[in-house]
Amino acid sequence: MDNRVLRVNSLIIKIQKGDEKALDALFIEFGALFLCMAKKYLFEKGYAEDLLSEMFLELWRSGAKSFNAKFNGLNWIFTIIRNKAYKYNGLNHNTVPLEEIENQRSFSQIISQNDEDSDKLIDDILLKDALQSLSNYEDELLYYKYWESLTIREIAIKLHKPRSTIHYDIKTILNKLKKILD
Repeated sequence: MDNRVLRVNSLIIKIQKGDEKALDALFIEFGALFLCMAKKYLFEKGYAEDLLSEMFLELWRSGAKSFNAKFNGLNWIFTIIRNKAYKYNGLNHNTVPLEEIENQRSFSQIISQNDEDSDKLIDDILLKDALQSLSNYEDELLYYKYWESLTIREIAIKLHKPRSTIHYDIKTILNKLKKILD
């Protein structure tokens, strides 16, 4: 499992045990991501913030009893957000003229309105975290290989290293990224 998923799972387990600081940590570390997900399903930013407040309050009151630690806690919370948003939309009966939605420039219009794109958003966040875990040397190798499209030989000449070392290092970096993203 991804580090973020493991972190969310550990925080939810602590919430189940009554740790109030875990709820705060969940909000501080992942609140912005949860807000983006809520905005995806709701037109009004204010409604998204209200939805999150209710979700965190409910999570605390229920003690997160319905969470099973064997599963992905991030997806579990995303599902709660999505379901609450659907209920919110039904309760508020707010309709917005189509032309107003088309002219609106907000996060929810930048990404499209289906679950595949929310998965892509999460994948993009995970990829960004994975790339940030690289050292300067690893980052430099990937830059030369995939951005400048240099061959292994050209990179080796540029960095004054044997080709076999460059080849091995790039292979190792790609395996490292694969493990992080799996």
